[in-house]
Amino acid sequence: MRITALESLHCAAGTRVWSFLKLSTDAGITGWAEYTDNQLGSTALGEIIARLGQRVVGADPGQLRLIEATLHSTTREAAGGLTQRAIGAIVNAALDAKARALDVPVHALFGGPVRDRIPLYWSHCGLGRIRMSEALGTPPLRDLDDIRALGAEVRDRGFRALKTNLMGYDGSQVALRLPAWGGDGFPELELTPSFLRDVVEVVAAFRAGAGPDVEVLLDVNFNVKGEGIGRLARALEPYDLSWLEVDTFEPYALVAARRHTSVRIASGEALYTARAYRPFFEARAMDVPIVDVAWNGFPEAVRVADLADSYDLNIAPHNYAGHLLTYMSAQLAAVAPNLAVLEYDVDGVPWRDEVFSEVPEIVDGHLVVPSGPGWGCVPDEEAIRAHPVGG
Repeated sequence: MRITALESLHCAAGTRVWSFLKLSTDAGITGWAEYTDNQLGSTALGEIIARLGQRVVGADPGQLRLIEATLHSTTREAAGGLTQRAIGAIVNAALDAKARALDVPVHALFGGPVRDRIPLYWSHCGLGRIRMSEALGTPPLRDLDDIRALGAEVRDRGFRALKTNLMGYDGSQVALRLPAWGGDGFPELELTPSFLRDVVEVVAAFRAGAGPDVEVLLDVNFNVKGEGIGRLARALEPYDLSWLEVDTFEPYALVAARRHTSVRIASGEALYTARAYRPFFEARAMDVPIVDVAWNGFPEAVRVADLADSYDLNIAPHNYAGHLLTYMSAQLAAVAPNLAVLEYDVDGVPWRDEVFSEVPEIVDGHLVVPSGPGWGCVPDEEAIRAHPVGG
């Protein structure tokens, strides 16, 4: 079996774009990968994939280590970032093709599952309801009462944890606080007293609605400089925050924060390859490593998980796109003994289920481990074409 072609497809998904890589072979077997990227646009990443993909046409998709080595050999001076995301997409599509050729799930090629159900947390809780509740078909998020009601909804729908983003209520509306992306507070990224009060007020409302038995997580992303992380974590301790998720490329900023709070620090979604995680692990900079299967590639994500396990750390896969990425992330969650929890976006556009051959099976806040060949899910090309980007 040899790779004959690679093609990117893009699907509108509200405020996001879902992007997929289709890998064709001379055996008639197709491999798929989801590689969604929202920062520079998936079309930009798709162009890199197309260029790198020329290097693997004619290759055996089962020779994953050779494919990885070949792609790294042409990108050594541009390692990480979009380059690694492109490599990850190609490797993931090849892996899906190989598993489908053998008629086994991906997890069977990596030692088999160690669990049959995967604990989930409700991610981006409230974010879509601020931006596009009408399009999502959900109640809007307008005030603190709505936030408390959403916390109760998470509990009542059987989820054991929720993760929300930085937001505040000014007396008239709930709004996201995203200074790192050019919002109020850019470019200083200072945790000002008013910023801190806003965030604490929102987390308190989620806690009040969800009750004491639902874990509450907060994703800071890159929006607060290292000095503010410890102060924010300490201010949230009374609300039993399960973790504070922070993106940074400076491990000792997290080390300093961890010294001054009992709140766990999660980090790592913006890191690529085990080599980038190692300095954070050696410095004991994080409690929960976040690992992205799409951006690292599945084999590399497994290496990161194994490295984390050697430091006694449990991982949480980063999963923020369509159902295919959920199935891909579930394969990692299935084979990693050191799993904390898997991210899952509950709210989605009305056509989300139409775009995929399978819908995640969720029981009591847990995802049933996929058992189908490959990732266990493929995109529907006709449904993708029905929702063109910009259409």
